[in-house]
Amino acid sequence: MFPVPAALQRLADQIDGWLDLRCPDRALDLIAPMLADPAARPAGLVMRVRALARLGRYADALPDLLELRGRDEAEDWIDETEAWCRKRTGDLPGAIRCLEALVQRNRRSDIAQFNLGCYLALAGERERAIDAVTLACGLNDECRDFARDDPDLDSLRTDDRFRALLREERPPTTGGADGAGGGGDDDGQPPPNPSRDRHRRN
Repeated sequence: MFPVPAALQRLADQIDGWLDLRCPDRALDLIAPMLADPAARPAGLVMRVRALARLGRYADALPDLLELRGRDEAEDWIDETEAWCRKRTGDLPGAIRCLEALVQRNRRSDIAQFNLGCYLALAGERERAIDAVTLACGLNDECRDFARDDPDLDSLRTDDRFRALLREERPPTTGGADGAGGGGDDDGQPPPNPSRDRHRRN
């Protein structure tokens, strides 16, 4: 997502490897040189956000996300990840605002529409939630499978529109916006990895 100076590329690969191995403490131990170098700092901030979120330190990740704001190449990832963290700090309205900003900018993001639907459902906004999940399913039919099991959507299960959405047959060929979809909110999953896993369950 962000360039890394050649002198720090090996270190960046090592940090990324520890994150992929689910060893965020090891990643955090190595990250200081990335953060100290102005050219590597944005990439280092992304890695630190991933590590902090993996450790459940969601509030600690928010200042790094704020520092990354305004960078066009990371805008969607920042909104997705900030929403993911804010939901887990109990700031559901803040999480919804992040996803609303994302879908305003990119209405074809199936994972953003789906997660917006999940968060709206948790906030008791049933009609808007169903609209968002319906849009997500239209963009990527796999979202319908996730909607069947996602506990965030339990408040919608008696609604006729939602039940009809879940009953719809899959089309003969499937496809979605930018590849495979993610699922809904799942506390067992890490935040989105910007380099290769944009559609992580959120």
